[in-house]
Amino acid sequence: MRLGLIAAALALAWSGAAWGQSSITLDAQHGNPIIEATINGRAVRFEVDLRMGDYIAVSNAASERLRLRRVPFVGVRVGIDGSDATIGGRIARPRIEFEGEASRSFAGIFPLPVTSRGDGLIGPGALPYDVVTVNLGAEQPGARDIVFRLTDPDDWRGAANVGGHQIEVLFNTGAQETVFNRPATRQFDIDGAIPASGALAEAPLILGLRTMMQPVTTSLTVEGLALAPAMARTNAPLLGADEEADIVVTAGGDPPPPSVALGRAALARCAYIRVDRRARTLTLRCA
Repeated sequence: MRLGLIAAALALAWSGAAWGQSSITLDAQHGNPIIEATINGRAVRFEVDLRMGDYIAVSNAASERLRLRRVPFVGVRVGIDGSDATIGGRIARPRIEFEGEASRSFAGIFPLPVTSRGDGLIGPGALPYDVVTVNLGAEQPGARDIVFRLTDPDDWRGAANVGGHQIEVLFNTGAQETVFNRPATRQFDIDGAIPASGALAEAPLILGLRTMMQPVTTSLTVEGLALAPAMARTNAPLLGADEEADIVVTAGGDPPPPSVALGRAALARCAYIRVDRRARTLTLRCA
């Protein structure tokens, strides 16, 4: 899943925290990790979404509770996965502290529920640590390291050859199924590699948004990891904004590259995901 920020200069980027020899371990054995922090001296719980790079997102209601001071006259509009629909929001720049590590990070404030598991969503690239490890389960016999080189150490997005095509690989510990984005769906549908399996179903997407997806069967793998069960993005509209008018349909824009977001089923035989920012590597330890 790629979050396309239309206002690039206002990207919701982690900034201000100096890299040190620091590390953190998060638990994703039963879903996306939860991390606690403080914003402006107030306790906050973030759900860590590994697809979100270095972005932070909170709902309007959470921003009021945390008393976030919005940057005057500044907004941002976010496109979801190359969709022609975008969501508008405002910008704040609070002080965030994680167990003594502090930064001033830009946060997007959106008219969306964002998450039901905390006050907001945070990408792993917004965490001020050199090494971030996400535990997935116990190490199994025959475990090996699958190493992806990262173009951006804050964006957990690798590359792999899947079914003869070079595609981006993301990680979604918040869902069981692997999800093919629209360009990947089109490509693998032409190849006959993802036949439909059952009726369209409503499924969560990101930022609290939902959409209709097509369950598919597939024998495709990423570095030996089976992608089934899987869902394929369709052209269905986005659902879940507080008001229907919050989702604006526009035209144009470059489509994202084909990608798959590996769900927990695909990662079931993996012990952890680890990113070393300085080495610019993402390591999957899997049987």
